[in-house]
Amino acid sequence: MRLVEESRQKNSQSIVYLLGRNSKEIEDRVAEIWRSREIANRYRSDPDTEVKDYCSAQSDRANKLSGELQHMLQRTLLDGSFIFRADPTAVDSLHDHDLLEACKKHLDGVATRVFDRYVEAPLRADTALAEKFLRVPNLKSVNSQVDPLGLVQIVGGTPRIKVDHKALVSIRDYIEKNGTVDGKRLIDVFTGNPFGWSPDTLRYLVAALLVAGDVKLKVGGREVTVNGQQAIEALRNNNSIKTVGVSLREGRPSIELLARAAQRLTDLVGDTVVPLEDEISKVASKHLPQCLQRFAPLAEKLESLGVPGAETIRSISQDIADILLVDASDAPQRLGAEESTLYDGLKWAALVEVALRNGLEATIRDLQQHRREIESLPDSGIPGSLRGDLSEDLSLLADRLEQVDFCKHASDFSTTLTDIKACVRHAAIQMADAQKQTIRNAQEDLQRLPEWSELVQEEQSDSIARLESLLIEATDDLSGLKKLLSQEYVIGNRLTDLKKQIEHLGRERQRLRYEEEKAKSKKSGRVKIIRNLSVPATITNLSQIEKLIPELETLKTEFAAGSDIEVTIQIEG
Repeated sequence: MRLVEESRQKNSQSIVYLLGRNSKEIEDRVAEIWRSREIANRYRSDPDTEVKDYCSAQSDRANKLSGELQHMLQRTLLDGSFIFRADPTAVDSLHDHDLLEACKKHLDGVATRVFDRYVEAPLRADTALAEKFLRVPNLKSVNSQVDPLGLVQIVGGTPRIKVDHKALVSIRDYIEKNGTVDGKRLIDVFTGNPFGWSPDTLRYLVAALLVAGDVKLKVGGREVTVNGQQAIEALRNNNSIKTVGVSLREGRPSIELLARAAQRLTDLVGDTVVPLEDEISKVASKHLPQCLQRFAPLAEKLESLGVPGAETIRSISQDIADILLVDASDAPQRLGAEESTLYDGLKWAALVEVALRNGLEATIRDLQQHRREIESLPDSGIPGSLRGDLSEDLSLLADRLEQVDFCKHASDFSTTLTDIKACVRHAAIQMADAQKQTIRNAQEDLQRLPEWSELVQEEQSDSIARLESLLIEATDDLSGLKKLLSQEYVIGNRLTDLKKQIEHLGRERQRLRYEEEKAKSKKSGRVKIIRNLSVPATITNLSQIEKLIPELETLKTEFAAGSDIEVTIQIEG
């Protein structure tokens, strides 16, 4: 109870101090209110009906006195003064009867003095204003809905950002003084005194400075200097801007650099590009992804063709990817430099892509296949002659295929391919004719075997037919040449096998015949098997030798079977 009383007294003293001449009356009224409420609160649970009625009456009395007290306080405050920076202002001079309206008027005046730079940007912007401003296709399309502060002005028929606008100057001065500032710090500074701007208004102003080229954003470790999707995402709302670094931009591209970049970009895309940094970046952001999609597959294609340029394509693709990561902010610098590797690479890639699409790819693949196959041919015979005839052409071909500008030799490649195919066709025809002659020679070789005469007519015909079956039909091209070359090996092996079979069969028959004659000789009482051999006294032609050799070979075989042979050589004539 003592503490409550002390608290009541302290509150009354405060009110007395604040309200001056009416303090005694107000103090008494506060004491009565406090007393009535204290009684009502203390005894409201008493079961006695009379006590409850009394508590209810005290509560009603406290409410009535509170209304009177409120009226007294309001009347007293209306008679008082507002004091701001030691400057008093009578309340009733602002409004005769409404204390709240008087307070509002006074606070309006105070706010004007506290936030004295609010007039630089007197706008509570819509949350999406910054995004709308950045999404405008070009400054000519800007209207009052997306630019309520009139930051865009027409100068000589060209729309520009009014960089001397006071709000923009204030932001630029603060950044210049403090260096790179994050978005959260900017909001804290420019929403506090003396500015009091809306955070949404601040984002709109920063967007205008970005479009003007006065500031750059640092988003995720990457610098964004032009309007694009990265900038839109960074300034989309009050949370996204908090982690974005904002700094002044130095070293803007020169007019000459922008002119070169615009001209080269016009050459690449086929549409006229205005030599403005923002326009160059927008066009690059739109068309470079198409270039990436068009040229990226060339790297693997060039490697498979065995020609240079795969690394150049990969470098171009990486450069484009890096540019797109920052909304093509550095496209003017990359395309406008006196020596632009990106521009040169894109022009080269375009020439290569068109040339390959128009038939050069098939020509080079065919040439490379012919070159590999011909260089792997044997260095003797018809294949060796083919290699020798084409060695100079293949050497020149290899040199041209190693050059970066190989696509400029498309017509030469076609001519070379035609010449190589003609030589291969001629070689294939020669190989086919040579194999026919090989078969004929093989047939003659079989007939010259000493054992050939041991075969019956049917067996001889079968052997000749087996050789003739080795002849194949081959096309007059590289594939046919390879097929004939493989068949030559087959013919050689089959001929060897056939000779061995004939020799084995003939000798076996000679041995059997020898055994029969030997058995007959023993029955007749003879010890030796008699063989007569007529030899010309003079050999004058090849046919005589060819006739003599089989007879000698037969004797050789019989001698190998046994020594029971007696040979009588009769010299003719």
